[in-house]
Amino acid sequence: MSVRSRPVLVGDSLAVIEEYEPGPGTYVDENGVIRAAVVGTAEYLESQRIVRVRPARSPRVPRPGSDVIGIVTQLRHDVVIVDIIGEVSLRGVPRFLYEYPSVLPGAISIANISEEYVKDISDYYRISDVILARVISRSAPYYLSTVGPVYGVLYAKCARCGHLLEPVNNKTMRCPRCGHVEKRKVSNLAMSKILRINVRHGLVRVLS
Repeated sequence: MSVRSRPVLVGDSLAVIEEYEPGPGTYVDENGVIRAAVVGTAEYLESQRIVRVRPARSPRVPRPGSDVIGIVTQLRHDVVIVDIIGEVSLRGVPRFLYEYPSVLPGAISIANISEEYVKDISDYYRISDVILARVISRSAPYYLSTVGPVYGVLYAKCARCGHLLEPVNNKTMRCPRCGHVEKRKVSNLAMSKILRINVRHGLVRVLS
């Protein structure tokens, strides 16, 4: 059997679905591009027209029910695209558990944003928001839910001056510097000082 291989990182483009079938360790994006879901070695099974990725090791990955921290990277008409960076525990005192070995792809469909009817996604999330969400699928891209008061925006920047917004209630945040008010789906853990942004690295960590 003819097999060619190459090392890949999460999200690397492997092929398009017109050329190959997606195998284990891959996912298909909205443009029909097959991408690596794990760090490892891409293997192209030419006789079967299948591409798969063998993981370099067994990295920690989200599971259904995992509570994760992510950064909003895109807003579309009916979905929020999220870079998942780490996992938290909400049992007892909420705490940051660990960062994943690499950023993982995530998405929140409009139906899983809130328990209420969502007309405009931008009233709930904006690009660069740091959010808390629950994983509801088993493989990448990981589907997420922010239904429930604990889930939603943890940190957000003012669209006017870039300062961190402070929560007013579960639907509104206000800039303490310029007074600008913005709508959000606010987590009840927002600005709780349990988590903080390490601005230099763009990651969320536990306060020491």
